[in-house]
Amino acid sequence: MSGVRYMKEVGRCGRKTVAGELWPQTGLAYLAAVALKEGCGVRLIDAMASNETVEDLVKIIGGFAPELIIIHTTTPTFQNDACVLAHLKKAHPAVYAFVGTHVSALPEESLRRSDADFVFINEAEATLREVILKWDVGQVGIAGLAIRRDGEILAASECPYISDLDSLPFPARHLLPNEKYHMPFFEGEPFATIIPTRGCPWKCTFCRAGKVWGGRIRARSSENVIAEIVEMKRTLGIRNVVFMTDSLTLDKRWVNRFLDGVLEEGLQFRWICNSRVDAVDLEMLKKMKRAGCLLVSYGLESGNQAILDAAKKRIKLEDSRNAIRLTRKAGLLSMAYFIIGLPGETAETIEESIRFARELEPDYVNFHVATPFPGTELYDIAHKNGWLATDDWNQYEEEGSAVLRTEALTAQDLVSAQRRAMRKFYLRPSRILKELARLRNWGQLKARFRAAAAMAGALRKK
Repeated sequence: MSGVRYMKEVGRCGRKTVAGELWPQTGLAYLAAVALKEGCGVRLIDAMASNETVEDLVKIIGGFAPELIIIHTTTPTFQNDACVLAHLKKAHPAVYAFVGTHVSALPEESLRRSDADFVFINEAEATLREVILKWDVGQVGIAGLAIRRDGEILAASECPYISDLDSLPFPARHLLPNEKYHMPFFEGEPFATIIPTRGCPWKCTFCRAGKVWGGRIRARSSENVIAEIVEMKRTLGIRNVVFMTDSLTLDKRWVNRFLDGVLEEGLQFRWICNSRVDAVDLEMLKKMKRAGCLLVSYGLESGNQAILDAAKKRIKLEDSRNAIRLTRKAGLLSMAYFIIGLPGETAETIEESIRFARELEPDYVNFHVATPFPGTELYDIAHKNGWLATDDWNQYEEEGSAVLRTEALTAQDLVSAQRRAMRKFYLRPSRILKELARLRNWGQLKARFRAAAAMAGALRKK
């Protein structure tokens, strides 16, 4: 096994990165912070960022000798992660657990397909605290766990969601290799992800956020979020942030309190966020820019209204037009995300989406192939209709995957269409000239070149 790397290169949602970016393991850093607060010794290893092999992990764990090892996993990495866990368990017989969206959706199956002793279901911080306080994972009374005991798999009830998110300690980022995390928009400088809200009230068929984080939006106070940014800048020197929530702009009162706080503090940092297309206005976007925002990402998903309706997205095409127009008017960059292969997709509707992207002319786009992750309604629909091309979790990637077909198109048709859509949008002289005109310094040039090279490589593989 010497030198073997099981780890797969994935991004924040378990997908291959499009532009070569590397995302921080903020979820694990939250769990590390909880363990530290309870007086535990903690070591946090991001093997992808630090380029460690399984052999390296065996040595690191041997020197630390932990009692509990928690491994974050996603659908496309689960099989690899299960192999890593099995190898580590042979070398070091500690208690092993999985955490992440995949095991939350399929807790019992995840235990059957791995040597894990237990898995966390959904939000894990409060459950981990209970595990530490009781340190008896065989005790069924701990909500939020699925457990293997005496060869039998026992599923506990889900743990109640944390109502007061301000009660959580800030992520233990000092345990992460922060210098390794980069993306093109920050010109090679490290960045951090901050989670200001949890929960999603929408029922989009392709998304599992509501299942994992709950259907009610729970927000941290704006003061708490600002305090995290201040501490991060002071202790780690990180001044670039990606807000990891689709709900940042939903509550206008919250947004204004946050932006006013940033401006009053004179807090100098650069940031990126997501938003629904029906949750922004020009005044808000201008204020976001004054507070350091660089770019807003929107889920447009499709250029066909019937597909949007079937996906329960609850937006109109005009909402998307308006959001991109207002974002441009406010002087902010925009990123538009599309999904190819949702139910009802045909060759004609794919072309509608491509034309829609070119009509709106956002600064950046990304076309994903629809991936029916476990825990989503799309997975249930695809399973019921026989649309799944494979049950190999390794293939469940949004970039270049081929696991789903529609009534009209094969899985490979969708992958080819994704490649065509990206090329039609980006490989135009006007787009290339526009991107070159944005370059202001050597750092931007290097970052954009690295992103372009990564994207070109990805497209060649498909």
